[in-house]
Amino acid sequence: MTTAALPLPLTLDRDALARNIRALPSLPTVVQELLALMQAQEADIDRIGTTLSQDQALSARVLQLANSPLYGLSGRIASIRDGIKILGLRQLGSLVLTAAVTLQFERLHGQSLHMETFWRHSMACAVAAQHLARHVGLDEASAFTAGLLHDVGRLVLDSRYPNEMAQVLRWARAQDMCLCQAEQALLGIDHTEVGQWMARHWRFAPQVVEAIGQHHEPPPSGAVTLIDVVHGADAIAHALDIALHDAEAVPPVNGWSWQRLQWHTGALVPTLQAIELEFQTLQAILRPIPEAV
Repeated sequence: MTTAALPLPLTLDRDALARNIRALPSLPTVVQELLALMQAQEADIDRIGTTLSQDQALSARVLQLANSPLYGLSGRIASIRDGIKILGLRQLGSLVLTAAVTLQFERLHGQSLHMETFWRHSMACAVAAQHLARHVGLDEASAFTAGLLHDVGRLVLDSRYPNEMAQVLRWARAQDMCLCQAEQALLGIDHTEVGQWMARHWRFAPQVVEAIGQHHEPPPSGAVTLIDVVHGADAIAHALDIALHDAEAVPPVNGWSWQRLQWHTGALVPTLQAIELEFQTLQAILRPIPEAV
């Protein structure tokens, strides 16, 4: 196959892009307060419940999830306090974060990305990362966050530079090339670096920022980290085809990273089933964002 010539570079102004990101809205105050309360050493359920009640939409989703088939208590949970007890702080934190970030995704929506496909893949990666983190003994909440936000840089680039990103996507598909490579070749920056900037702007933990920035290139050695978790979760989400993308393909999996995750064939099948079930439950409650008209 003949390789097409590289299109003229569309190199972006990195400083201007950084300023654009700093000008974007932060996560809502209620969400920041809730996440801080849930990360405290001695979580105060009453205070969490009071703070959560300030946001009616979040409160409704907590009750929806607590009454879902996932917990076997359909229709029996009526109060926010009981809902928090049923879900536990880990699941509550994931729900709050997902609801908040979903709204931010909608605000960042550009033109080249299909929003529902993007959201479904992000959610699937988050759920898979949580399961992988549990398997290797890493923090599940951080893994969920990093998985959910692993491709947020694509959304930022698409919203700020839609024409350039459309050309990058076309060229990457025509060349059967990794998107990061195409972005670097044409834009001089890729979505993993932009995603790092966005995660810092939203004040997420350093290990989350690191995982977002390196999830396509995990280090060749060292102990297992969130980078490996998100790298593996991204591949799993693609393999399950949860995004329902016509051109779905599993990205190359780093052998050393996969080895650090200590996965065996026998453990993988039930885990994939659990990931699909949890994804279906969460997406039914949070619902994919309607495509912008």
